[in-house]
Amino acid sequence: MKKSSVTRISTIGIMSALATGLMFLEFPIFPAVSFLKYDPSDILPLLAGFIFTPLDGVIIQLIKDVLFYLLKSGDIVGITMDFIAGIAYLLPVIYIYRIRKNRVFEILGYIVGVLIVSGVMVLLNMLVVPVYWKIPFEETLKLLPWIAGFNALKFSINSVVNGLIRPRISKIFEN
Repeated sequence: MKKSSVTRISTIGIMSALATGLMFLEFPIFPAVSFLKYDPSDILPLLAGFIFTPLDGVIIQLIKDVLFYLLKSGDIVGITMDFIAGIAYLLPVIYIYRIRKNRVFEILGYIVGVLIVSGVMVLLNMLVVPVYWKIPFEETLKLLPWIAGFNALKFSINSVVNGLIRPRISKIFEN
């Protein structure tokens, strides 16, 4: 199938809707920090970034976060952090893969993406959590290993799933 603008735009719409739906499938990974919930919604923006362009992945990430904000969360801080996490993961993965489009660079991209998003979210949480939750910075420091582990695990799961489905789905969009 040729990647026409109609195909691209309709795929972005469908993937945005699916990703929004997937955000409702959330569950905590670590019971000790149950506010950190895994959802598989970041897989679709990443998939679109591989199939089309990184910007298309960012657009889907933005649409799904705005829709989820309007439909359920109402938490602008949490949804903004989800958007930042998604972009911090998606962009390195896609750009590394584009250096040399093979499985080695895809896996390298996943590894770098997981490391970057984990680091970015630790730093972002160090800034946001004390202000947003109005807790002492020392208490925030106690949460950082959980936050780093959560993001590493979440985006590692997303990497494995994407690595398994991307080759099959990408074939649909080949010229």
